[in-house]
Amino acid sequence: MNEVKIFFIIIGTFFMREQPSLVAEKAVISVDPIKKQVVIVQKNLISTVEEQSVAKTEEFQKLKNKELHWVNDLNVFKNKEVSIQENGNSVSLTVSFTYDKPEDLNIINIDYSESKFSTFIDEKIKGLTGDFQIEEPYLVFKGNTPFSFEVSIYDEWLESDTPPLQFNKEFLGQPLVMKKSDAVKGKTLTQTATASVYGSTPNYIDNGLNLFFAEDQDFVLVNEENEVEVSYFDNNTLLIPITEANAAVKGLNKGDNYFVFNLDEMNNNLTLFPSDKAGNILKDKKPLYFSTMPKE
Repeated sequence: MNEVKIFFIIIGTFFMREQPSLVAEKAVISVDPIKKQVVIVQKNLISTVEEQSVAKTEEFQKLKNKELHWVNDLNVFKNKEVSIQENGNSVSLTVSFTYDKPEDLNIINIDYSESKFSTFIDEKIKGLTGDFQIEEPYLVFKGNTPFSFEVSIYDEWLESDTPPLQFNKEFLGQPLVMKKSDAVKGKTLTQTATASVYGSTPNYIDNGLNLFFAEDQDFVLVNEENEVEVSYFDNNTLLIPITEANAAVKGLNKGDNYFVFNLDEMNNNLTLFPSDKAGNILKDKKPLYFSTMPKE
């Protein structure tokens, strides 16, 4: 199984949401191997921030206005759609997409081997339809017939199990999963002329940029001497502002420098694409490449 990045009950993990703030009471995942289609219905969304009305949360409004980009991990899937169902104070979502190869479902934590689909099972996952059985630690679906399973919210995340459900006040505002920006934090980044390739020596730029994004504070150390405040936004976007106080930073323009970051862990490469604040990449600007490997 791959590292878990997509959580069926957390819609923000399907998108480039810096800190997801909506969680579903339960999600029903349906897979049709004949149509090669996946449908995920997230039922009864719950806010995990101070604003308890789901419809008024920033994340819901961004989803509704289609302001969030799908995560790159889902690029392999086609016909991706998300739809919203509102019924009074209850909000549900439906995510659907198609796939070419069943092995691609590994990305959403559904394994395929020997004509069987499987997913890691715990007390909050149960099979619903199809020919399935438990083969610890997996829930296994046999054959190439449609199947479905259900994932429910953790009990400790709820204030109580009495409707209307509310998120545990003790955890309000805390990250449900890793922030998207955690991908760049805590790494020493050395600028290269081109994207690094595994097994090859990085093409380092003489006197190029060196960056270190702090893990627990919002600053980036530039060229081992300048601490510059950094801000993180949705759509894998970060801001490095260069002001009069730090205008001497070589390699960055004076003013607001917005970038969309993309980490390629396999090739030890981080790319910063110049963008606007909304995470729209500026096609007329050249990307900056960095190696995550220490320069010898």
